[in-house]
Amino acid sequence: MSTTSWRALHVLALVIASAGGLSATTIPRLSFEQLIDQSEVIASGRVTDSWAAWDPERKYIWTHYRLSVTEVVRGTGVSTLEFAEPGGAIGDASMIVGGAIGYKTGESVVIFLSRMPNGYLRTAGWSQGKYNLDSNGRLHGAALTGAELVDAGAGRAGSSLSTLDGMSTGELKQRVAARVRATAGRVQ
Repeated sequence: MSTTSWRALHVLALVIASAGGLSATTIPRLSFEQLIDQSEVIASGRVTDSWAAWDPERKYIWTHYRLSVTEVVRGTGVSTLEFAEPGGAIGDASMIVGGAIGYKTGESVVIFLSRMPNGYLRTAGWSQGKYNLDSNGRLHGAALTGAELVDAGAGRAGSSLSTLDGMSTGELKQRVAARVRATAGRVQ
């Protein structure tokens, strides 16, 4: 078989694999404790603004969000907070990242944020770090789309994130404070 034929066969195999719905993004399933440990900031509030922009190296598009902060559960107290998620559209250029979580202006949320190497704060654990707040101040997890959660093995000890569904923000604050106290002085 010629080199051209092998290349054509390889391209055909890639097309078939893509059509088969293989998930391109796999995300380690986090415990509640791991989510806290990975989060530099945990805050509640209302999303007030969003915009897309290139990163400083102009390699990737990020959608930035502004949160009007109601309460900071972990981190420094601020009245507004900016964070970003990979993907977005600028003019004719767009970037889609499977599993990236989105936010809507006006949405009330509790978010767990970790610092990325580029300096941006981003939702920890992809969608695992976003909780919508209902009118009674109770948390409800966001749905993961375009990715698959996988168990990380024996290192995943702790409470399931499903225990947060329906939890009040007051109880969340107590559980986060208890975890921070329990891990104070430990190297993460």
